[in-house]
Amino acid sequence: MPGIRIQHPTARNARYTVVDSDRPYPIPYHCTSPLQGGCGSIHLFKTHHLNLDVAGSVIVSTGVFDLLAHRLQLDGFVVTNEVASPPPLGVDLTQVPGGGISIVKSPNLIEPI
Repeated sequence: MPGIRIQHPTARNARYTVVDSDRPYPIPYHCTSPLQGGCGSIHLFKTHHLNLDVAGSVIVSTGVFDLLAHRLQLDGFVVTNEVASPPPLGVDLTQVPGGGISIVKSPNLIEPI
C-alpha cells in the first residue's frame, strides 16, 4: 500500500498525537503506555499516533493522510514525497535519551482531558 512521507518542522524521535474530533469514542479510551505504542492518555476521540523518526518524518497511509491533511498542515507538517512500498516502520528507542519516547500532542484540536 502506498504511503505519504510527512515531516514536522521541530519534533524529532517522538510520538506525535493528532486528534480526529469528528470521531468520538462511545466511552473514554485509556491509551496504552508509551512503551506499548500508545501515549498513556485518556482519549475521547479517535487519536492517531505518529511515530516520528530522528528527522521528524513518518510515512502514513494515503487514507490516513487524506483524513488528517488539514490538521497536519495546521501543525506545520509538510509532504516530502510519496512512497510506493513503505518499509516496516518503528521508533528507535535507543536514540531517545533515557530510553523513553517523548509524547508531543498536537496544539490544534486537542481533547479537553
